[in-house]
Amino acid sequence: MNDAIHRFAHEAMGTTFEVMIGDQDEKYAAQVSEAVFHEIDRLEALFSRFNASSEIGQINRLKPGQSLRIGFETYDCLKTAASVSAETAGAFGINFRSPIKGEPFQIFQDNGGFALRIQEMPLPEAARTVDLDLGAIGKGYALDRAQDILADWGVEHALIHGGTSTVLAIGSAPGLNIGEAGWPVGVGGVWTLRDAPKRVLLKERALSGSGTEVKGRHIQDPRTGRPAQQCFSAWASHPRAAISDALSTAFMVMSPDQVRGYCEGHPEVWALLILDEQNHAVFNENIFGQHI
Repeated sequence: MNDAIHRFAHEAMGTTFEVMIGDQDEKYAAQVSEAVFHEIDRLEALFSRFNASSEIGQINRLKPGQSLRIGFETYDCLKTAASVSAETAGAFGINFRSPIKGEPFQIFQDNGGFALRIQEMPLPEAARTVDLDLGAIGKGYALDRAQDILADWGVEHALIHGGTSTVLAIGSAPGLNIGEAGWPVGVGGVWTLRDAPKRVLLKERALSGSGTEVKGRHIQDPRTGRPAQQCFSAWASHPRAAISDALSTAFMVMSPDQVRGYCEGHPEVWALLILDEQNHAVFNENIFGQHI
């Protein structure tokens, strides 16, 4: 394998996306990165809640009973969000700023396409609002689509991230020690707990982190509307970046026992919780084997 790693950065979705490509000519890698960033920009135009013409912006202006035709990407991202919400008993949600908790909408296939309808609800008019925000899953979804672009271009070794909160690894980094495979990625945040993982070798899967070290307790429990209090930070790994992104947010508001139960039922998920300055918990350790 060529030991060179070509790095390219791009501002989108309120953060900096970066693509690191190994085992490719630099000119070709640059062309690949342009294709990846074009796709991320296209998704931002669909997902941004700050853009009134985006599909999410249009959904947020719908009234109860109204519907809107949407593209596959918005449908797929909303369907993934709804799935994670159901699997975590509401610990993850994208309707954060609305007085309505949960998901007062229905997504469905319509005449070969996709659509969303705001449900009629027996609530005061002031409470009949939908305010969707894909910030906790949209960047991960963009990384999954970027992975598809990389595959189309024949790239077999790459690392992509969206503002470092979610990273997706494909193949292996050059220059690893004998017997190692994947991309070395740091975990755990600023806390240096004894025996807690500091690095994992990520391959064909994503890793996401949420925590309090940068913005404080900014993550809200969608079930109560109150700030998350269960841990200092949470890390989740899954083959899909959209799901790892959502789970790291959900794990911030779930109790350690709830996270344990979720991981027992989902053996493809790895989780690390930094509970406080002295304690941590790791679930499904076998996914990464020996931590460093």
